[in-house]
Amino acid sequence: MMKKFQRFLSKTKRSYRSLPDKKQYIEVFTAALTVPVLLTVIIINLNNLRATNKAAEVTPAPAQDRQIIVNYPTNTEKSVITEVPSAACKQGIGQVSIDYPAENDTVTDNPVQININYVKGDYCAVVWSYRINDGKFSDYNDKSIALYNPPQGTIRFQLKVKSIVNGEEKILSRTFSYRGASTDISPTASGSAQ
Repeated sequence: MMKKFQRFLSKTKRSYRSLPDKKQYIEVFTAALTVPVLLTVIIINLNNLRATNKAAEVTPAPAQDRQIIVNYPTNTEKSVITEVPSAACKQGIGQVSIDYPAENDTVTDNPVQININYVKGDYCAVVWSYRINDGKFSDYNDKSIALYNPPQGTIRFQLKVKSIVNGEEKILSRTFSYRGASTDISPTASGSAQ
């Protein structure tokens, strides 16, 4: 048994010592193994890219009707506008105008409600920003505009309308006079806070 073990050890020593002579065979073997690994990595990456592209091409959910209720300060009736989002829209700005107050009107309401008439039609959505008396423009949004405690006298109101798709801008101006009373809009403490 001891002889067999010694033969095994001597064979192992010889094989180990002859490894530098067989180095080129080992390198060819490892190089041959890298080819399937690289092919597998390339195939996995291509499949991931295809899955990402398919996820981006998913069709949108069916459009739902959305009702928008608009309050005008000149009367107490409510107008209901139904908007159906479309899959494709025209780039640019649709019809937009300032309906209230009219040019050179005198307004006494506080807050002054600025009515923007925007007919979207086939156009993409827009946002707007405003300023009064050549001040700083507000942040862009698509919400209604109310001016609280505006200054007495002539007010120059400017509305900058911007397409969210291509960035096209349009500036509308309106001049009116404000003759209303200012109101205190500072918060008051309730009985529980005192």
